[in-house]
Amino acid sequence: MVYKFSYQTKGHSTEGDLLSGSLGQFGIVDIVGSYTCTLEDAPFGSTVHHIRNSTFWRLSDQFVERPPDNRYLHCTAMALEGLPLLYSSDVEAGIPSPAELLESILHAMIGHYNLYLGGVLHRDISNGNILRLWEPIERPHSRSASLLRPELGDDVNLSSCRGFLADLDHAIEWRKVPPTASRDRSGTLPFISLRLVNAWAANEPTLHTAADDLESFMWVLVWLLVHIFKKFATITVDSATINRLARAFSSFDTGTVLTKEVILRLWRDKVFRDLIREWRMISNDSGVFLTQVEETLSAAELNDMDSQKREWDRIEKHCGEVYIKFIRAGYAHLENIRGYGDWKAVIDKNGESLLNR
Repeated sequence: MVYKFSYQTKGHSTEGDLLSGSLGQFGIVDIVGSYTCTLEDAPFGSTVHHIRNSTFWRLSDQFVERPPDNRYLHCTAMALEGLPLLYSSDVEAGIPSPAELLESILHAMIGHYNLYLGGVLHRDISNGNILRLWEPIERPHSRSASLLRPELGDDVNLSSCRGFLADLDHAIEWRKVPPTASRDRSGTLPFISLRLVNAWAANEPTLHTAADDLESFMWVLVWLLVHIFKKFATITVDSATINRLARAFSSFDTGTVLTKEVILRLWRDKVFRDLIREWRMISNDSGVFLTQVEETLSAAELNDMDSQKREWDRIEKHCGEVYIKFIRAGYAHLENIRGYGDWKAVIDKNGESLLNR
């Protein structure tokens, strides 16, 4: 059992609340129980002790001065104890095979779909929020199974789960909070969709949708490949695509993060390249659609609720289609990747000279 302690804003849905509605679902961590401390002055019970007599800095001209939220200690007990996708310090136990890595990501992606169908949008897909298991476990319950089965065929096992999604600190109940363009951002910068990062850099309001989270899964895969290739291959050229991506991922400057798009076009890896390109094309097409809907929705706000609801329904339908495309593409490429038993085989397929370009 794993215990997680965090400070939650009073009145917001807690991680425990959000997970309790998806107990036993494929690709989602199981909750055992949760508790929120409501005693403000209890030791460590809230952040009030940190706020009192504190001085706060104005970080930028865009920073809006307001009293900081007093957050309350929340404890969540979870049944599954997972492993990080990558333990680079432990080659034997810490790095799964190429197929196991991709399958873990796909299972977490299905978990994200199951959450979404249950009314929850995660909004913080990152390398730390996707966990894997030593051995798959049976998870026969999946809200998305009836939608995915016709697309994936009967040969794909949708009950044996290897990877799962955790950490719902940024999640929302999207059906209770209709999509509204906002300047607020949720997520871990290196993995946030480029559409959202562009809006962030321009200080423009935008919608955070499930399609944006799906692009984040792609960036998680690229991040993992960059670190695995740097571990197993000899990358000596500083300007190599892998080194340039590593620098972009480690930056907290939006301009630098946005260079990932250009650098990724030079991706040389022969094994995962086609999947990454397909996921990127799906995200690009989705971004065009969402931009158009945002413009229509902005105009609809001046009219009536029926017009807004039509646009919200379009977003929901579109996100469902993007889930299918992402997951279907992932499983189609998984069969090819199973042919590489370990990362040495992937390096040999590419050749170290190719990875140094």
